[in-house]
Amino acid sequence: MSTTFSGSREADPLAAARLRTVLATILLNIISVALLTLAPWSDWRTGLALNALDNAILLAFAARHRDRFLARMMIFGLAIGLTELAADAWLVDWTRTLDYSVGGGPMLWRSPLWMPFAWEIVAVQFGCLGLWLWDRLGARGLAAIGVLGAINIPYYEEMARRIHWWTYAGCRMISNTPHYIILGEFLIAIALAILAKQVRRGGAGIALLAGILGGAAIFVGYVIAFGITDGFARAASGGGH
Repeated sequence: MSTTFSGSREADPLAAARLRTVLATILLNIISVALLTLAPWSDWRTGLALNALDNAILLAFAARHRDRFLARMMIFGLAIGLTELAADAWLVDWTRTLDYSVGGGPMLWRSPLWMPFAWEIVAVQFGCLGLWLWDRLGARGLAAIGVLGAINIPYYEEMARRIHWWTYAGCRMISNTPHYIILGEFLIAIALAILAKQVRRGGAGIALLAGILGGAAIFVGYVIAFGITDGFARAASGGGH
């Protein structure tokens, strides 16, 4: 089965099946992370394995259905994941609030090897779901995906300490989740939905460019959120851990 792409959702016969597959990966991740809290041996390998499984599910769907939009979304997500490494480095080295050392394993710059793939999956999930909500609810749909981002993604931040992926310190937090992460993910989820619309309309080159812009949006989102919740003076004066 092939897919005809345009700006309208009615032109995409794979939309419903694709959304179900994306939602299945979200549910899989939520359950898997909860179960990993029972595994004291969890480290960077479990993060890599979970993202490999997500990729296998999404790539199998794209190949089976010849879903060029989902294939472009995977390019979009991977470009985001690689560009986002700069945001991670900023959080680790400048704000000194994020620490990946608890998970061990090989690193890319200041991030675990598997982090670009984690952001790839997040981009596909929130891009597709956000686009679906935006198509149907307009501005309210964008607000809704922002709220879902502020709720769902910090769930992983909360669990990350328990499953030895990463930790936070030296900033305002609710339990183990920084305030700036909650606000930042609200902004980032909206940006992912907006950029996903460009991916739907364009080719592979547009997907790559949108991904680079998405990685930059993550950086900007965290900078804005950190400035609002914790302030730049604290980090510049040597705060953090």
